[in-house]
Amino acid sequence: MWLMTVLSEIPLLENCIGSLSTELVDALVSLNLPLCSVPPVGGYFLSCEKNGLVLNTGEGEKIRPVLLKPAGLTRKQPLLRALAPARAGIVIDATAGLAGDSLKLAMIADRVIAIERHPVVFALLLSAMRTARISSLSGAEKIEVRYGDAIELIQQLPAADVIFMDPMFPPKRKHSALPPKLVRILRDIVGDDSDDEKLLRVARQHVIRRVVVKRPLYAPTLAEDYVALHKGKLVRYEVYLPMKTQL
Repeated sequence: MWLMTVLSEIPLLENCIGSLSTELVDALVSLNLPLCSVPPVGGYFLSCEKNGLVLNTGEGEKIRPVLLKPAGLTRKQPLLRALAPARAGIVIDATAGLAGDSLKLAMIADRVIAIERHPVVFALLLSAMRTARISSLSGAEKIEVRYGDAIELIQQLPAADVIFMDPMFPPKRKHSALPPKLVRILRDIVGDDSDDEKLLRVARQHVIRRVVVKRPLYAPTLAEDYVALHKGKLVRYEVYLPMKTQL
């Protein structure tokens, strides 16, 4: 399992229940998020604004999960080169987060299954996806979100043409500028991914064409037997072929 912190117990303001859509409320109930009548002092909590969820930090910041139309993909971009077999196919985004990459995948795939297992992040993902569909954001209609551990769900789902992974980046050893605020907050909530190598093994055993792993340039490759590396300015996309036998 990925490293979970006590921050998975982030509460939801109970007055949200009456203002959110029935679909979102039903999902929140199934996640068993704790409820609170008043905001906790100095901690994270979920509230609702404009019929959507907002993550509030202990410093008074508000994180609104909003999906925006991605910039167009060109043949020269490393992501598109890495995802070539995904065109008109089925892609599993095994580490969906707030679906920023899922939207990019939906630009070329026929269907995207976005998996997220942290309950708070999944709640925010559902809220963002609902807003995206209401606003007819291109590609959102192709994305199906699933809650659960990708290691387990991938083995239960039909094999996808491509499985995409974007595990939490490992911290740099040397001091450097802080990562973007949203990334820092998500790391604070979710923790560091500790089973990304196991997820890669399972993905390779249940994929048809390839597994694509997004990694920072400063980190070592997730495995040694990659068949291609497509490098950008800050990240690279590692390509791994299927492996049907037990690793």
